[in-house]
Amino acid sequence: MITRTIFILLLLLAQVIALYPQTTARERIEQRRQRENSQQTTITANSDAVQNDQGEEIIANTRWSRIIYRYLDLSREANAPLYYPETATAGKMNLFSQIFRLLEKGSVTAYEYVDGREEFTETYRINLQEFMDRFDIYHENVSGSIVVNDADVPSREVQGYFLKELYYVDTPTSAFRVMPLAICPVLHRMDTPDAATTRYPLFWIPYSALEPYTRRMPVMTSSLNNSLYGTIDDFFRQRKYEGDIYKTGNPGNLSLSQYTSTSEEMKAEQERIEKELTDFERNLLQEETSTATRLPEVKRSDSSRLSKRKPATAGTSRSMRDRRY
Repeated sequence: MITRTIFILLLLLAQVIALYPQTTARERIEQRRQRENSQQTTITANSDAVQNDQGEEIIANTRWSRIIYRYLDLSREANAPLYYPETATAGKMNLFSQIFRLLEKGSVTAYEYVDGREEFTETYRINLQEFMDRFDIYHENVSGSIVVNDADVPSREVQGYFLKELYYVDTPTSAFRVMPLAICPVLHRMDTPDAATTRYPLFWIPYSALEPYTRRMPVMTSSLNNSLYGTIDDFFRQRKYEGDIYKTGNPGNLSLSQYTSTSEEMKAEQERIEKELTDFERNLLQEETSTATRLPEVKRSDSSRLSKRKPATAGTSRSMRDRRY
């Protein structure tokens, strides 16, 4: 009787195993990859939040700071290093192509462009599949992975960038500094053949998340000397770009277009803000130079009294004016 019961239980167990087969090695690898990607996404999002807090910390602890938003038009010669080559070739890619490949790998996280503010939180993290569908970027799904050929990356259509900068006085050194905070590629596209070109801001990425990669992205910095190379990070840190101001940090969070009526008024406002920045930097430099060259005043002793004083040793024969501190 016991033997028969065991036999029946074994038959039932075999049927259960048949209904729920064990996962294959490929399935286990895919499940592990998805878990790792999920963990990496969470880590990246948390890192972006920390990096954003670092900018807020600088603002809170410096005696002067100002947020500036610029539009970098890639048709300008100064900004050309960010645009070429238009399509990846021979291992060379422009900035957007490299950002796109980093997004594919999950190395960086991009966040939705929300008009008027930047939100680097999990709620606003873009889904790459949805992003490509929204902007008609041709892609294929191969073994659960998204594959985009170089020719299909819309690097040619990304003809500008929004750049968020932080101008501030470094507290320990009292030096004037400019820090790139975030960057947003802007795609230019004609929706119909006879329509005007429309700008589509794609997403925001904290610059500090890109920095480990921009430090290794080579870029030709001169059209006159083709042997002169630097990195994308050098390009931003040394402010080699040209960009028009379209917004500054202000209580109402208003862009220049919201409180100017004509292109002439906007141009005048841009020039006024630029002058404020350059004047502040120049005045700060003059203040530092004046402080460094100012010598302490030393009261002269009576010459007759000094002439009568006899030195006790050779080491005390120098006057106070001769000593250096």
